Amino acid sequence: MLALLAARWRRGRAPLGGTFLQFWAEHLKWEAERWERLFGYLAALRAKELVVQWSGYDGIDYGPLVEKVLELAEEGGMRVRVGLRHESGWWKDVEESPSAALRRLEARAAEVDRRWCASVGRRKAFAGWYLPEEIDDVHWRGREAGEGLGETVRAVRRKVGRLAASGFASGAAAPGELAAFWRGLARRSGLEEVLFQDGIGAGKTSLETWPGYAAALARGLGRRFRVVVETFEASPGPGEFRAAPAGVERVLEQCRVAAKYSRKAALAFSMPEYYTPEGGAVAAARYHEYLSRMDRI
Repeated sequence: MLALLAARWRRGRAPLGGTFLQFWAEHLKWEAERWERLFGYLAALRAKELVVQWSGYDGIDYGPLVEKVLELAEEGGMRVRVGLRHESGWWKDVEESPSAALRRLEARAAEVDRRWCASVGRRKAFAGWYLPEEIDDVHWRGREAGEGLGETVRAVRRKVGRLAASGFASGAAAPGELAAFWRGLARRSGLEEVLFQDGIGAGKTSLETWPGYAAALARGLGRRFRVVVETFEASPGPGEFRAAPAGVERVLEQCRVAAKYSRKAALAFSMPEYYTPEGGAVAAARYHEYLSRMDRI
């Protein structure tokens, strides 16, 4: 079944070229059939590229799931970028002391299992590594902080090899300033790709303001720049993050903006939760509507 569905997306390019895949503890309980079903949905959506958000989280090892994803991706003709280990205290560390946060990040990179990395890197579907610590436009604006971030990311890249990172805009920096920061960071660290969240689902930007940022980032980063389309609608208010699947019309408009400013197909954050039946009834409805409309953009 998966092979037949994979053949379907080869017929044309979809508005969303792939998706993030974020592991949680519940995924460790999934049976093989459920993983195969998810990959069937992704193949139908013509998701050619996957980004595993992290391979470990607060001591939970998702290495076996990474291996499973690589296996299914190879069968479906997909490519996978694998996230490194992440700690949930990252944002608290950044808020208290950016320099201390960078030291902890570099220490985590130093603990990376080289043998495991080498094994993953030999897989046919492997497309590189991903740094799961998202980079904002608030904490790294000063020269010292920005240079420290660049040196740390470069140290991580030297440890693992080909590396991508992600970021987002919260309005703290103007588009030109933000683009200059990312251009400098990419050059200093040797990042292969910058996966930049459009921020529309989280309410950090809008369909009116995001194109200005996208245009500046495209000029500053060139081929490194890639848009992450947020396929959710965040619920306002304090406390734990909550979100629902965004409407298809809004997502398709986000895809149009992404296609205008990036040479690479946009990635979704994220299809499994918000745009496949695995995410529930509303996500299933979005899945079917997107399937019926994705060739019309």
